Amino acid sequence: MSNLRQIIAFLNAREDRGERNYYIPEAWNYFGYTDYEKDPARPGEIRVCPYHFFRSCFEDQILAERKNHLSCKVLAGTAGAGTIIYGMLPRAFTAWHHDKSSRLYPGTFLKAMALLPFLKGLGVGIVYLLPVFTTGSKYAKGELGSPYAIKNHYRLAPELHDPLLDGGTIGLEEEFKAFIEACHLLGMKVMVDFVFRTVARDHDLIMDHPEWFYWIECPAKTEFAMPAVEKIPCLTYPRGKALRALYRSNGIRAHLEKFTDPPSVLDPKGWAEIRARQQATGENILALIEKAYGITTVPGFSNMLNDPQPAWFDVTYLKLYFDLHKEARLCLGKPGPRKDMAFHGYAPFILQDGACANLYRGTKPNQELWAYLTGIIPYYQRVYGIDGARIDMGHALPPELLRRMIAEIKAVAPDFLLWSEEFNPRNAAALKRKGFHFITGSLWALYKHWMEGDFLERVTQHTLHSALPVTAALETPDTPRFAYYHPDKREIEILTLLNYLLPNTIPFLNNGLELLERQPMNLGLDNTEEGRFVLEPDDPMYGKLAFFDNYCFHWRSEDFAWMSALLRKANRIRTRFSSVLRDQRNLLRFSTRRKQKKLIGLGYYSAEKKRGFIFLANIDLQNEQEIQWKKVLPRPFRTGRKVRFFYPEGEQTRVIGSLSEKYKLGPGEVIILETGEEEVL
Repeated sequence: MSNLRQIIAFLNAREDRGERNYYIPEAWNYFGYTDYEKDPARPGEIRVCPYHFFRSCFEDQILAERKNHLSCKVLAGTAGAGTIIYGMLPRAFTAWHHDKSSRLYPGTFLKAMALLPFLKGLGVGIVYLLPVFTTGSKYAKGELGSPYAIKNHYRLAPELHDPLLDGGTIGLEEEFKAFIEACHLLGMKVMVDFVFRTVARDHDLIMDHPEWFYWIECPAKTEFAMPAVEKIPCLTYPRGKALRALYRSNGIRAHLEKFTDPPSVLDPKGWAEIRARQQATGENILALIEKAYGITTVPGFSNMLNDPQPAWFDVTYLKLYFDLHKEARLCLGKPGPRKDMAFHGYAPFILQDGACANLYRGTKPNQELWAYLTGIIPYYQRVYGIDGARIDMGHALPPELLRRMIAEIKAVAPDFLLWSEEFNPRNAAALKRKGFHFITGSLWALYKHWMEGDFLERVTQHTLHSALPVTAALETPDTPRFAYYHPDKREIEILTLLNYLLPNTIPFLNNGLELLERQPMNLGLDNTEEGRFVLEPDDPMYGKLAFFDNYCFHWRSEDFAWMSALLRKANRIRTRFSSVLRDQRNLLRFSTRRKQKKLIGLGYYSAEKKRGFIFLANIDLQNEQEIQWKKVLPRPFRTGRKVRFFYPEGEQTRVIGSLSEKYKLGPGEVIILETGEEEVL
């Protein structure tokens, strides 16, 4: 029996004892479930028997889809066949106040599984999970800690197990397997985010391999900082002159002397006693080390010199090499006071250059650690059946290690999807040769400039210059929210539709976009500490960040129905024109901005299929724009072919009678015209 069927059987057996005392957002009832009650005190919610609700959903919406199952195609080269990625932070995605207490229950795999058919309806073909592993508790940020501060790569986060499944034989592992089974039954692939360069400061590996970490004298939390490098601008890459300046800066040697040996070297006997105590009591291993020796794992930090952002106190770097790279030795010159020359006379240390292991590598790789890291993704392939991975900070790994990882991944499944966290499309060619299928890109940042004259040219060049598809992201888990940048729904409509029609892209939906969430999940990109306070002060989520705190999305939002409908429309349009979008050569080179500065246009035409479409939008939100068809339509649409309105819906049958006709685009209005034989939706 499959794990999903086991869960269905378990839920079914408990329906008789269940009561309608479990609150869920009404938005979760996308499939017409009727066995519920409403509570006037909690508008926008329904009260259900959870066992019956989830069992009905799984049977009627997931198992019933088995007959209509269409497997996802492997992404390669350019993409335009309708595949959409949905990024999910599971513990926040379905978090909710399910009872009358004040407790916010975290999201779980069980609850997320119930919303998979809804995501399928948005056109989602890939569910991308942010890290789902157990996280560190020592130095954890916020109320919960970051999902990227991984404590054990081979253990799932226990909070992702749903208590509704307690009392049987279905554990967290079976629940995750059922989630992946459900995705596959719906024709969706599952990608997981993996982080290998940094880990939680109190990672479980410390118990058996303290020598795999960098150790430093315990600083007060506010005292640790990377040394300032004189006469070097902020955010400078540690290369050439800047690297020499780093190692010759004032205070650098004093900083290096704060590093120390691991506890296993400092005091082998005492270390054995600490390990025994931890195994007996379950106390935090790093807390025991700090108390006994006054040392700790070094906090993480940016790889840029003079970066104003504070240290990353919840994570640390792994020691990928047992020696210092040659360039650092040359820059340091005179060795430190120790006899051991592995790190040029100092205890093992790491600076910004050490964080760039793709450029600066020692001669003694930590082979046992490399074996540990290269085995992680294949483990999740074999045990859980995941279909792909995003490798966080993969560009900072040693090329030899990355090649080894990919080789082992492909040995398990040659068509396994690989997503690179690469922002610059010009680096995509090298990543393609390494085996990656698409990159992150930076489209979200370009959308902020949508009113500028060269906006569309910059956007299309960003994607066309990439040898791999770019994720078309209106927002990411690290950026400010799209609805925060663009509060006007006319802006949202224009940019959402455009985002789905760009060449060489894969649309990416960040969880909460369908709700027009305004609160960021993290402040990692293009944000400041003030960016967390965008909600009204009386909102329960005011000031909270999903990456670190108990957070639930605004599922009762009045914007949910409108935005979900827009996303479905965008997917239908992309699907309708997929055969034309797939080939970049069909992109039409024409500019409306030279003729009318408040008009943007994007078009495709296939001479082979004699089919194409034009996207036109008035970005002036106050005034209408009058256009004449013969002046704005590109040549293939002016050669006597019938041109029809396709969008907005309801105007598909309207035909442009004469190219001399004029048309008034209302403020913020967007239209899509098509020519050629219609494709079956």
